[in-house]
Amino acid sequence: MKKYIFLLIFALCIMSFAIEEDVSAKEIITETPNVIVLKGTDETKDGFPVYEPMDDDKLFMDIYNKSFIKKSVELYGQALQYSNLESNDIYFAFRENSGCYGRIGFYLKKNGHLYDKTKSPYIELSSEQLERYNDLESITQILPHEMGHVLQQITTSNNKNMNQNVVDMHYSNIQTEYSTAFSEGFGEHFEVISRMYEENNEIKNGIYEDIERTKNSTKSVVNSGSRDFTLPLRLDYYREVSRFWQQKYENLKRHELGLNGEGKYKNLSYDFMDPEKSILYRNMGLHQDKTKMKSLEQSLSTEIVVSNFFIKLITTDTGELNERYYKVFNVFNKYLNKDSKPQLIEFVSGYIKEYPKEKERILQIFKDSTGHDFTEECAPEIWCISEGEHSNIIFDQFRGLKFPYYIFNINTCEKEDLLKLKGISKSDAEGIIAYRDKNNGFKNADEISHIEGVSYKAIEILKNSISKEQIEKVTSTVNESKFEKSFSTIFIANLKHLISRTMMWFVIFFITYYLFVMKASFKSKKNIVIAAIKKFFKLVLYVLIGFMAVAVSSIIIIGNKTLNPIIIFITVICICEGITLLTTRKDKLKVRDSIISTLMMIPIIIYSQY
Repeated sequence: MKKYIFLLIFALCIMSFAIEEDVSAKEIITETPNVIVLKGTDETKDGFPVYEPMDDDKLFMDIYNKSFIKKSVELYGQALQYSNLESNDIYFAFRENSGCYGRIGFYLKKNGHLYDKTKSPYIELSSEQLERYNDLESITQILPHEMGHVLQQITTSNNKNMNQNVVDMHYSNIQTEYSTAFSEGFGEHFEVISRMYEENNEIKNGIYEDIERTKNSTKSVVNSGSRDFTLPLRLDYYREVSRFWQQKYENLKRHELGLNGEGKYKNLSYDFMDPEKSILYRNMGLHQDKTKMKSLEQSLSTEIVVSNFFIKLITTDTGELNERYYKVFNVFNKYLNKDSKPQLIEFVSGYIKEYPKEKERILQIFKDSTGHDFTEECAPEIWCISEGEHSNIIFDQFRGLKFPYYIFNINTCEKEDLLKLKGISKSDAEGIIAYRDKNNGFKNADEISHIEGVSYKAIEILKNSISKEQIEKVTSTVNESKFEKSFSTIFIANLKHLISRTMMWFVIFFITYYLFVMKASFKSKKNIVIAAIKKFFKLVLYVLIGFMAVAVSSIIIIGNKTLNPIIIFITVICICEGITLLTTRKDKLKVRDSIISTLMMIPIIIYSQY
C-alpha cells in the first residue's frame, strides 16, 4: 500500500511540475500589433503633437517587412500583456528634421476631425531616415532604439516622470542621471541587438561594412581632435568641424563600447587651466583611460554601461529571443521604479528574485558591465548647482550657446566639475573627491559638513550649492526659449575663434618674416604696412584652404579611409603658388618673396592638420 501511495505522490509531483512549466510557457502571449504610419503636421493640441495618416506608406512598410524592425514590433505585441493599453495599434510618425523619439500621447487628424490618442504610444522619426536603411545608425537600428523607450514605458507599472537635471546633452559615455542612463542605455542596447539578430543579409552586411568604414575613417580624426586640445596654438580645425565627425564617432562608440564593455572605464581627461575646457574634453569621450575604473555610481549614471549590461543579458541567455525579453518585461513590470534606488539595481535585484537559477549569470554580467560587485547600497543623487555660463553641446566647441548654470551630482562628479563652483580651489576639489571615494559616496547632504581636510569656505560653498531651494530658484527663473540652439550661433563662435588664432599666427609669422627675411628690403613704414596687409590676406587664404581641406576630408571617404587633409592642402597651395609664380616670373624679388612666405606659412597650417 505504501508503495502505491509513494508512486501516486511521485506522479502528482511530476504533473505539478509539468503544469507549472506549461503555465510559464503560456504566459508568453504575443498580440499582433496593427502598424499605422503617420506624417507630422505643424499643429499641436494641449501640448501634444498632431499627426495625420501618411498618403503612401509603401516605402516604410517595405523596410519594415525586410528588417529587424518587424521583430521589434513583435516584441511590442508581446509587451502589451503588461500594459493597460486598450488598443494594439502601434504608430510610426515621420517629420522632417525630427530628433527621433518614442513617446506616449498625440492627436490623430483624420478627415478634418481630431481623435484623442493621448494614451497611445508612438515613435517619431525623421523623414530622411526613409532614405537609408543599411548604414550604421540608420532606421533599422534607430527605430528599435526608440521602441526600447516605448517598451520600457508600457511595461513599467509605476512610471515616473524622468527629471533631467544635467544640462549637458547625453551621449553614450557621458555621466547623466541614473534614470536617463537606464532609459537611454536600454534603448541603445536595442541598436546592437538589431544588428546582431538582423536576418536580412543585405542590411546586415551593409551595416557592418559601414562600421568598418567609420572605424577606419574616424581613428585619425579623433586623434587630431585630441591634439587640438592638448597642443598649443593649433588652429583647432578638428574642433571647428566636430559636427561633421563627432556624431559618427558617437555612433561607433555605441556599437563598440556596447559590445566590449569598456564604458566602465573613465573617459581620458586633462587638467586644463579652464575647468570648462576640461569638462568638454572629458565629455567628448575621445579615449577611455583603462587605468581608471568608474565608481559604481558613475557606472550606473553612464548609458553605455547599461547598454552593455542588457546586451550581455540577452546574448548570453539560451532561450528564444522572445523568451529572453519576456523575462525583461516581467521584471520591469514588477520591480522597476518601486523605490529610490537606481533602476539597474532594482532590475538586477528583481531579476534574481524572479529567476533565482540565473543568479550567478546575472551577477557576473553586472560585474563585467559596471566593474563592481552587485550591491543594493548605492549613493543617492545629490545635485549641486554652479551659477554661471556653461556650454552644454559637444558640437559647440567655442561656447556660442551659453546656458546660465551648470548642475552635477556630487556623488559622480570629478574635480573639474567642482572647480565650476566659484571659490573652490583645486586642493579643496581634490579633497572632496578623495573623502567621497573613501566613504563610498555621500549618503545625504548633511554628511558634507563632516568632510575632513577641506577648508571651511569650500564646505560652505558646497552646502549652499546643494540647497534644494537654491537649485529651484536658479532653474525656475531660466527661460530656455532664449537659448536658441541655432547653427548660426555656433558658426559665429567658431569663426571668431578661427580669426583670433589666425591673428596670433600672423603676428608670429610677420615678426619672423620681417626680422630674418625681408628687413633689408623695407625702406619705409609704408612699405611695411603694405607688406603686412598683403601677407595677412595671404595667410587668411591659406588658413581657409586648410580649413576646407579638413572639412572635406572628414566627410569624404574613399574606400575605407578619409582623404588626407595635408595632401589636399598641399595640392591646392601648389596650384595657387604655380599661378602666382607664372604671373610674377619676370620680377625675381616678388618670386623670391612669394616662395619664402609660402614656405613659412605651410608649416603653420600643417601643424594644425595632422
